Amino acid sequence: MQRLLIIYTPDDDLEEIAKGIKAGAKSQGFRVDMKNTKDIGTGLSFYPYDLIAAGSPTKGIFKGKIDNSLNKFLAEAKRTGGKDAIAYVKPRFFATNKALKKVMAALESQGCIVKNFKAIKDHRSAVEFGKNIKI
Repeated sequence: MQRLLIIYTPDDDLEEIAKGIKAGAKSQGFRVDMKNTKDIGTGLSFYPYDLIAAGSPTKGIFKGKIDNSLNKFLAEAKRTGGKDAIAYVKPRFFATNKALKKVMAALESQGCIVKNFKAIKDHRSAVEFGKNIKI
């Protein structure tokens, strides 16, 4: 059984998106764990996971900022090098693509290999995305 870790920032909408990805991935047979970035300081190891999905809401209208807690959480993670990853954001106006690039860059800076990325607007879309995850 393949293992998936879903990382999300403290945002109610993003938590619903993460739960949707979890539901879709579980229907494919993944064993799924979820972590909120508010749990900074845990030094989580990526070693047991086959795939990491990390997301943030898009902040701002044009600049595409992401939640700072995501970068801090990833910086404290252990055994991140070479792990396959997915970047996702909750879209917002014109800033969505910039925010996606920032989440991808945060993952890549820790040695993860971003295999897929997506702007996911709601729970239903997240379930569909989770059903189509491939490693």
